[in-house]
Amino acid sequence: MSQATAEAPNADQITFWNEVQGDKWVRLQDRTDAALEPMGNAAIDRLNPRPGEHVLDIGCGCGTTSMEIAKRVSPGGSLTGADISRPMLAHAKARAEKSGSIASFIEADAQTHDFEDSGFDAVFSRFGVMFFASPAAAFANLRRAVKPGGRLAFACWRERADNPWLTTAIKIAAQYIDMPPPPEIGEPGPFSFAEESHLRPILEGAGWADVAFERYDSTLLVGADAEDATKFVMQMGPAAPLVAETDEKTQAAISADLLAALAPHAGPDGVRMGASIWIVTAKQG
Repeated sequence: MSQATAEAPNADQITFWNEVQGDKWVRLQDRTDAALEPMGNAAIDRLNPRPGEHVLDIGCGCGTTSMEIAKRVSPGGSLTGADISRPMLAHAKARAEKSGSIASFIEADAQTHDFEDSGFDAVFSRFGVMFFASPAAAFANLRRAVKPGGRLAFACWRERADNPWLTTAIKIAAQYIDMPPPPEIGEPGPFSFAEESHLRPILEGAGWADVAFERYDSTLLVGADAEDATKFVMQMGPAAPLVAETDEKTQAAISADLLAALAPHAGPDGVRMGASIWIVTAKQG
């Protein structure tokens, strides 16, 4: 990691998404899209991108939301996907080139990147805005990047209790290994924006107006069957990095317990578990 990166406000996240999670998300892109795409598309629908518009996709990852928005702003529009993960950006660029998508991609930290003033009609994100060291600075920077009256729409996770697909593995792993305490509301992490009372003042303080929160509940496809779902969660769940550091016996015990916990959720269309998000919308104030 370069000195410049080490001094960046989001240095820990940059390291994590480049050296720990990036390659893993690339390998499992099809699986994660199967799980997250319905919720992402619901948020895109709320943004309502139109032909000819120029849209910025924050935390674009492997490019799935970017390419969907690119379709909707064609002809005449543009989509710029921004992310801090070089492995995922490389994968996104290759996918877009192969499919002929107009989506383009840049390596950029949305909190600090010097976007063109009023360069976009709208900003979007699917689970890519919960990891900023300073959300207030990030959303103020994004507000500057949109035109007067420009739109914002993003998806973020609600409370842990309403997302058993994420929390089940944590509870099981905690029976075998010492798990760190979960981040507090507001600290970078999947649930940093779980509470409207915390997030609304940040957005309004950053200059966004007409801020609205829509609760969106659904079920998330975790795997084709219980065994498949267990393998996926062992690789991608929030406890996965710590579980991977344990010995084979401990991993086997956690996997067995997880299999038993996921089995009751199996149905004819796979293993589905409850998921709950906010779809947050706003306009430049």
